[in-house]
Amino acid sequence: MSHRVARGRVWEYLTMSTARPIPAYVAKRATSRVLGGLLTSLILVLAGMANAFAQEPANSLKDVQVQALPGNRIELRLKLAQPASEPLSFTIDSPARIALDLRDTSLALPARRKDIGVGVLDTVLAAEASGRTRVVLNLDQMVPYQTRVDGNDVVVLLEAPGSQGNVVAFESAPQKPQADSGSRPVAPAGQRAIENVDFRRSETGAGRVIVTLTEPGTPVDVSKEGGRIILNFAGTNVTDEQTKRLDVLDFATPVNTIDVMRVGGDARIVVAATGDYEELAYQSDGVFTLEVQRKPEEKVADKPTLFSPDRKYTGERLTLNFQDIETRAVLQLLADVSGRNVVVSDTVQGNVTLRLQNVPWDQALDIVLAAR
Repeated sequence: MSHRVARGRVWEYLTMSTARPIPAYVAKRATSRVLGGLLTSLILVLAGMANAFAQEPANSLKDVQVQALPGNRIELRLKLAQPASEPLSFTIDSPARIALDLRDTSLALPARRKDIGVGVLDTVLAAEASGRTRVVLNLDQMVPYQTRVDGNDVVVLLEAPGSQGNVVAFESAPQKPQADSGSRPVAPAGQRAIENVDFRRSETGAGRVIVTLTEPGTPVDVSKEGGRIILNFAGTNVTDEQTKRLDVLDFATPVNTIDVMRVGGDARIVVAATGDYEELAYQSDGVFTLEVQRKPEEKVADKPTLFSPDRKYTGERLTLNFQDIETRAVLQLLADVSGRNVVVSDTVQGNVTLRLQNVPWDQALDIVLAAR
């Protein structure tokens, strides 16, 4: 056999071997594996894109502008990319700080710290976590302040040092209707009214002034003048029958009289108290409560309460002013302030309106838990 013939047969054999058809079940299995791999990769990519879109905040903080106003006042504007919503705010007296939480907002500032040095305002710090941005104003001393929404801006007005009054309830400037941001707006003036004013004596001898409001979002300003505690309900109606003096001296509490009056378009309640006392103001839904308690003596109360001497609160003092926000959000904020881990059950639901002035954070936590 010649080399040429042998070489031709070998080539024919190789050609027949490589052209042999692949069995159907083998091809089907290989195709399934390829398609399965591609489908898995596609699902992972889509899931990653969905998570990215779900976690991306709807708004962003672009700039912080500060302007000095006449009378030693300061206007701070937090400029956002989209229409702003009501922030959560609280204060800490030592060191003097005002904190604003912007929900569903990312941080887009060129720097997290801005040195101001205007009046009582030293610096502005900003940080982002869990889909929200917190702005902290570091002050030389605590001053009254007001907050409002103006389009895409959150405006903070710092009053002059020594000004009377406390934090004013959050009110939004008139603007076009927007989608629900998850927080009920302050009720318009003229639709707010006081339904009832009641007085009770607690088991520990504290006097409780209980004011029932038609709207939970009624702005309330609490201030002290001498031995009087003044509650001013902005743009709130009070009937002629309700404008009177309540003599509660016989209840044996620090409270002697309660005067309900109308001042312009506001309702005002003046609580006259005597002795060495401390007051606590808080609100749950449409019920605002002012509790006036004599400062505890050496003797321990039989039944522990929020004011009992044996119930000692050591947390950092803060002032909270929340209107109709989720209870879970308040608990999360207290967890951030305290630096503690707080586990909130799925059964915790509903909103709460809460005003606390200069109270330890652990006492604020007790009040929230008692209210809900």
